[in-house]
Amino acid sequence: MAGLSLRSTPLPLQTEAEENFTLMVASIGSGVIPPRSRRLIGDSIRLPIRAVPRWGTTTVEWPGNIASASLTRASPTRLVISMGGVEVEVELRQWPIITGGRRRGTRWRFLCPQCGVSRDALHFIDGAWGCRGKNCLIPDGLGYPSRHRQRFCPSIARRERLRRKLIRARPGSLKARRLREMIAQQEAAMLANVRQVNSDLRKRSKRYDRHGPE
Repeated sequence: MAGLSLRSTPLPLQTEAEENFTLMVASIGSGVIPPRSRRLIGDSIRLPIRAVPRWGTTTVEWPGNIASASLTRASPTRLVISMGGVEVEVELRQWPIITGGRRRGTRWRFLCPQCGVSRDALHFIDGAWGCRGKNCLIPDGLGYPSRHRQRFCPSIARRERLRRKLIRARPGSLKARRLREMIAQQEAAMLANVRQVNSDLRKRSKRYDRHGPE
């Protein structure tokens, strides 16, 4: 079975478009977009656990022909990744999925070849496979794009999460009333943020009138 070859599997490359408004808020009114200081998981080649074959060998490709790799399931707990003539052996481990007191199956995960932490995906940076954690591939680790959107006003995302919870809550219940109170708090924080931005713009406009462009 080890020599069985499966068809190529294209993998998505998680690229994220930069949100200019988020980036500009720190320097709002200056016309300068500060560079992003944190690398995200979509900035590198990502190999999810679902791409690992149950047996044999398969080839995975990333969009735009940026890279391809051969994955060989040498044993149930051992995976060999061959990419660019370099082979890396990665250990696999499984955990039981238990719901309602009954076992519903198993869940496989990688053991990071750099730090030994269990992960659902590995990333390829500077010629090495590793995980998104801190001090693994890069000192600060890889961040999720969702954690870096609308940083100028976190209440926007919090309000949306609460609204989704409210949809699932029973109308008139104690939980629904509590969620409505929390939504009102986030809306008040959003209005306060808008007032603060307007105040900063007025101050910057007055400074511009007095001293000209900086």
